Amino acid sequence: MSFYQAMQLGAAQLKPLIKEESDKKIKQKYIGALIIKNILCMLFCILIVSSFSSIFGSENSIVGVVTVMLILTFRSANLDFKVKQSSVTLIGIFLIYSVAPYLSNISNPILGFIINFISIITIIVLTCHNMMYANHIILILSYFLLYGNGVSSVEVYLSRVIGLLFGGIIVASIFYIKHKKTKKEYDNTILDVIKGFDIKTERSRWQLKLALGINTAVLIGEFMHFPKTMWIAFACMSVIQQTTKEKLNVRCKSRIIFAIVGCITFFVIYTVLPEQLRTMLPLMAGLMVGFCATYEWQTVVNSFSALPSAVATLGLTDTITSRIVSNVFGSLYSKLFDNLYDKVIYHMDNRFNNEDEDEFEQIEVNI
Repeated sequence: MSFYQAMQLGAAQLKPLIKEESDKKIKQKYIGALIIKNILCMLFCILIVSSFSSIFGSENSIVGVVTVMLILTFRSANLDFKVKQSSVTLIGIFLIYSVAPYLSNISNPILGFIINFISIITIIVLTCHNMMYANHIILILSYFLLYGNGVSSVEVYLSRVIGLLFGGIIVASIFYIKHKKTKKEYDNTILDVIKGFDIKTERSRWQLKLALGINTAVLIGEFMHFPKTMWIAFACMSVIQQTTKEKLNVRCKSRIIFAIVGCITFFVIYTVLPEQLRTMLPLMAGLMVGFCATYEWQTVVNSFSALPSAVATLGLTDTITSRIVSNVFGSLYSKLFDNLYDKVIYHMDNRFNNEDEDEFEQIEVNI
C-alpha cells in the first residue's frame, strides 16, 4: 500500500494496521499517513469554512461546515443510481437545505414537524437506497445543523440561500467529476429509487422509522422548549440504526455515557484554560476526531466541537446541562420509539396476513 493509499483510509482502518504491523518502517508510514491526512483535512476545512464566512457573513459559516462535510463524503460515496441524476439530486438537497430549516424555524412546532418530516424522509429515500453506504448520517446532520443555527434577519437568510446554492454546485461538481473518472455504470435511475419506496420492504420501513423517530423527538423538544433541539436530533440519528436490538441498546448506553464524559471533560478543560485559549477548542476537536477510531471517543470529542458556540449564548452551566439532557432524552426516546415502531409494524403484518388468510378461506368456501 502506497503512502497516498494509506491516507485515503480512516482511523478505524489505519489504527488496526498500525497495531498489527510488525515492520517498523511500514508502521511509521501508516502513522505518518494518519497524522498528515488529519492535518491536511483540518486545514482544508478551515479554508472552506473561513471562505464562506468571509463571503456570506459569520452567521453563515455553518454553510461552509455543511459544504465541506458533504465534499469529503461524496468525493467517494455514491447514491446508487446514475451519476448525472445523482449530481442533480445533490443540488436538490441543497435546495431543501436553503428553504426547509428556515421555514421550520419560523413556524409553530406542528407545522415545523411536518416540514422537517417531509424534508428528512425525502433526503433519506433519495440518498439511502443502498443502506450500506449510510449517506443519511451526514445529510441529516447537515440539515439539523442549519435548523439549529438560524438567521437573525432576512438579509442573512438570503445570503445563506446563495451560499447553499453555491455549496451545492461545488459538491455536485466534485461528485460528478470524481465518479465519472471511475467509469462505473449504475443501472438504477432516480425513478427506480423513488418507486422502490415500499412500506412492505425492510429498507423503507427503516427509512420511515428514522424520519419519524428523529422528528417526533424534535417536536417533543420544541414543545418542552429545549434550547438546542438539534442535539436531540443528533442523538436519535446516532441510535436509530439499521442494526440488531442488542447493538441498538449498546449504542444507546454508549451515547449517554460518553456524551456525559465529553461534557464533564469539556467543563473541566474550559474552566482551567485561559480565556484566550478557549477559542482553540473547536479547532483541536476537529483535529482529534480524525484520530478517533471508535464511536465512543468520537462522541466525547464531538462535545468539544458542539459546546463552545452554545456557551456564548447559554452560559457554561446551562450549556452542559442542556447537552446532557438532550443526549439522554434523545437516546432513551430512540430506544423506546424503536420498540414501539417495531411492535406497530408487527401487528400490522399480522393483521394483513390474517385478512389474506380469511379471503383465501372465503374463496375456497365459494368454490
